[in-house]
Amino acid sequence: MTREMAERKLKDIFGKEEFYDLQWEVIQKIIGKKRVLLIEKTGYGKSLCYQFPATQFPYTTIIFSPLIALMRDQIRYLESIGISARCINSNQKENEIRDTLELTKKGKLKILYITPERQENINWGATIQNMKISMVVIDEAHCISTWGHDFRPAFRRIINLVRSLPQDFPVLATTATATERVAQDIAFQMGGEMEIVRGNLLRENFQLNVVQVTSEEEKMAWLALFLQQQAGNGLVYTGTRANTEIYTRWLQYNGISSIGYNGGMESEVRKEIEQGLMENCWKCVVSTNALGMGIDKSDIRFIVHMQIPPSPTHYYQEIGRAGRDGHPA
Repeated sequence: MTREMAERKLKDIFGKEEFYDLQWEVIQKIIGKKRVLLIEKTGYGKSLCYQFPATQFPYTTIIFSPLIALMRDQIRYLESIGISARCINSNQKENEIRDTLELTKKGKLKILYITPERQENINWGATIQNMKISMVVIDEAHCISTWGHDFRPAFRRIINLVRSLPQDFPVLATTATATERVAQDIAFQMGGEMEIVRGNLLRENFQLNVVQVTSEEEKMAWLALFLQQQAGNGLVYTGTRANTEIYTRWLQYNGISSIGYNGGMESEVRKEIEQGLMENCWKCVVSTNALGMGIDKSDIRFIVHMQIPPSPTHYYQEIGRAGRDGHPA
C-alpha cells in the first residue's frame, strides 16, 4: 500500500487528510508485519498508528492497555466513525465480558481493548486460541520493563503471548516515556527482531514554572488566586485521596467550580466526572494521578502539581495531558 492510497483511506475512514511522517513510517512497518516499539510524546497521535492498520487487517486487533479511561474514550470515538470496538476491564460485569468475548470469537469486532490484569480472570490462554487476530498492540509499554517507572507484573503475560506468535506477526508497542535502557529491555523481553522508532519528545507549546511557597496555607492561597486569573480549564494533581477533597472544598469556598476525583470512587461516578471534564463542566478537576492517562482532551490549558510527583517520568506523563491542541499550556 502506497502512502497516497493509505491517505485516501485515512480520509474516508477517519476524516483526516494525512499522516505525520513518523506515523506513516510506523504504519508501513506494521502493515509489513514487523514488530515495532514507538516512543513518541503524549498527544502526538500514537493511537492512529494502530487504529488505521486495524481497519486494514482482516481480523481483530487486540490492544492491551492499563488505561480504562483511554478505552472508554477511544471506543466512543471509534464507534462514532463506524469501527466496531469493545473492551474488557475490571469495571465490567461478567455477562458484559462474556458477550464481548463471544463477539470477538465470531469475528464481529475490529478492535478489542483489554486491561493486562484481566487476562488472569478470563482464562485468557484458552480464550485467545478461539479467536482470529491480526495484530497485537501494547500501550504504555514501559510497564513491561522492571526498569520502567510503572512496572506491572500483569504485563508479563502479554510477553508470553507475544513470544508465542510467529515472527512475521505484526506487534506494536507504544509509550511516551522510555529511556534507552527501558527501550532495549522491552525489545529484549518481547523476543526476536524489534525495530525502535523514537520521536521528538519536546513539547514546544509548554511553559513550566516552579512556585516557591513557605507553607501549605500559602500554597492553597496561591492556587485559588492562580485559578481565578487563569484562562481555560485544567487539572490539579494531588498526592493523596484525602487532599482531593481538601483542595476541592477550598476552591469551592473561593467560588471556583471544581470537583474531586480519585481511584477510590465508584466506577459510574468516575465515568461521570471524566465526561464532565470533556464538557468543561468545571474550572478544574482535583485528582490523584488516577485521572488523566488516556484522556484525549485537546484543550486542557493548565496542569498544577500540588505535591512533587514520584519521578521526572511521572511528571512528564502527567503534564502531557495539557496543550494537545498545540496552543500554549
